[in-house]
Amino acid sequence: MIESPGKFLKKERESRNIPLDEISKFTKIKEQYLRSIEEDRYEFLPPALYVKGYLNAYARYLALDPKAVVIQYQNYLKSLAPPEPIELQQQTPPPKKSVRPWFLFSLIFAVILLTKLFITYPVHQPIEEKPKPILLSSVSFSPAIQQEVEAERIFSAQQNEGSELEKSEVEDVSVQSITDPKVLEAGIGTGIEREGSQQVLTGKCSNFFSNNQRGYFFTRIKAPREGKIAHIWLWEGKEYHRIEMDIKPPAWSVYSYFTFRPQHTGNWKAEVRDGDHVLNSLNFRVIPSSEDRSL
Repeated sequence: MIESPGKFLKKERESRNIPLDEISKFTKIKEQYLRSIEEDRYEFLPPALYVKGYLNAYARYLALDPKAVVIQYQNYLKSLAPPEPIELQQQTPPPKKSVRPWFLFSLIFAVILLTKLFITYPVHQPIEEKPKPILLSSVSFSPAIQQEVEAERIFSAQQNEGSELEKSEVEDVSVQSITDPKVLEAGIGTGIEREGSQQVLTGKCSNFFSNNQRGYFFTRIKAPREGKIAHIWLWEGKEYHRIEMDIKPPAWSVYSYFTFRPQHTGNWKAEVRDGDHVLNSLNFRVIPSSEDRSL
């Protein structure tokens, strides 16, 4: 069964922690229409032409390929249609060949004729001596030639074994070097905006206020394979908040945010990790709202 575009878009939205009302405000599409798309309830939506426009805008907001999402929607509708019946052609067995009587008479006559010729053929015939075939197994190489041939075989085998070993070592190193994700961009700011089909960080700073201000941690990852990375928010050197997000090749932008309350003042750090490996980290501070607001 083909995955529906609604489930695909919902999974991508939830992996980015984006509420549905935020997408509705940005795309000017009613929230109930977006919810019907995610639940694949297309009977509650306008005609298909409008649905394609909704899917296009939704995909662009999530930095996805809108053409691929529309094609996925068309293929999903085709998969819901009942299959056409297949007509099976009835195969007729080939007609059996009948043996004609004249063929049997001809065969009996030929057997009798050959028997008569064999009896009347002269018994004494000159026997021709056939030349004896030369057996290849009787030819043998001298010990010196045999040693040279064996030495050449051993040298060739050692060369092949060495080349295979070098090839496997190079492949191991190359595979290990390209499978690790790499951080192309990382930053801390006060908001996330869209420029075309990409998300960008706005209001970069290193100080935040504890008056319910929201801080955003944005990372753009070079992903050679599908996987997960984690955003870790540390307060005074201890892990305080963690969120895992999916990444896909060739590059994937993800962000997380945290709302700073009055009890969250102090030194903070945001890390992006691949498992236990720290790919990048940024330090910042949360200060009381009464302090100087120069960032």
